[in-house]
Amino acid sequence: MAKNFCVLPWTHMATWTDGRALLCCVAKPSEHNLNYPDCDIPQIWNSGYFRSARQALLKGEQHPACEYCWKEEAAGIRSHRQNENRIWLRELGREHIANLISKTDENGYLSEDLITFDFRLGNTCNLQCVMCRPRDSSKWFNDAKQLRDMLVTDAKYDWREKANMNHRLFEWYKRDKLWDTFEQYFPNIRHLIFAGGEPMLIREQFRLIYKLVKQGYSKNIELRYHTNGTILTDEIIELWKEFKKVELMVSIDAFGKQNDYVRYGGDWDMIEEHLRVLDDTPDNIEPRILATVHAMNVYYIPYMADQLLKLNFKKVSRIYNYLFHVGTTQYPTYMCTKVLPQDIKDKVKKEWDSYDHLRDNEQWKRMQTQLEFMMSEDHSHLFDQLLEYKDALDTLHGTDYGKVFPVFNDILESHR
Repeated sequence: MAKNFCVLPWTHMATWTDGRALLCCVAKPSEHNLNYPDCDIPQIWNSGYFRSARQALLKGEQHPACEYCWKEEAAGIRSHRQNENRIWLRELGREHIANLISKTDENGYLSEDLITFDFRLGNTCNLQCVMCRPRDSSKWFNDAKQLRDMLVTDAKYDWREKANMNHRLFEWYKRDKLWDTFEQYFPNIRHLIFAGGEPMLIREQFRLIYKLVKQGYSKNIELRYHTNGTILTDEIIELWKEFKKVELMVSIDAFGKQNDYVRYGGDWDMIEEHLRVLDDTPDNIEPRILATVHAMNVYYIPYMADQLLKLNFKKVSRIYNYLFHVGTTQYPTYMCTKVLPQDIKDKVKKEWDSYDHLRDNEQWKRMQTQLEFMMSEDHSHLFDQLLEYKDALDTLHGTDYGKVFPVFNDILESHR
């Protein structure tokens, strides 16, 4: 396989929350805006978007849609591409992947069907996370207009278009045509991902997995959820028991009240209660924690790690040595850790290094690449946008970043 190879264009398809088709959840969309269900799956699977990606990857070239992976790898972070290659090499084997490649013609056309699908089923959500936008959460629709008018720096341009988004763009998954067509793929599907928005609020997701259980396909399928951990029912746990494996990526970006701030609208006590429930589920259910690292929480990531270890979970994030996997915020750019001035970056690194007792944890060692990413470029010319956004959030939500994150707030304010 070529150096820059990624298996996903041979196995996988994803959607954005507005129905646009993607190579994967971190890929840039096609300039032609292929979308569901206006285009059917076979059309998209061998569209110019997918074929050009296969052609480029077979040549070892970096396809433009895959920019986020290339940036992360250049900074020493293990990218989505690398993670998925590792997973599917283990699941399918090198011979099977080579066979898929051999069936790809010179134009990138592939006759084999996909086996894994990532559904971002609209933007319906009950939280208003600081790094999200209306495309990610319906809770941001109304406040986006207020932020557009409150901001003075160029951060306002991040909200101008989003303040005028059409709600109906995010209801594409409610059309029966999509689900009726998708049933033909049931026998071959090996893996389904549900995200949003908040997938636990989407009834179509429940209908789909119920149908997979009823028709007897669930035992062959692994599920992965990206959920904020605020919603959990006995009904869904009973359905999950029928699947081969269920990975629950619970998105938590800080500990306690700090998480309630960055994932505004959340309730830490409820989330911890749900983690305790998940910690006592059958072996096929694997709860894990995913933390999104950005400029507002990066200083407190080691504190979060330290506090989670003290909760003494039996299996929550066991695969990550009871810590968590990290995602990297690259957009909006003023929320990326690269915007911090160098002396603030140095203080963040010093804070991370002060947690001596974490150094022997293998997952903590892997997470040090976040510091390398932060140091890799200087985007401090955007720092004033971060400060303005922080102030606007407090005005909008009636919160106080300084009370919740006192030490780091003083560090940030010293540069105002």
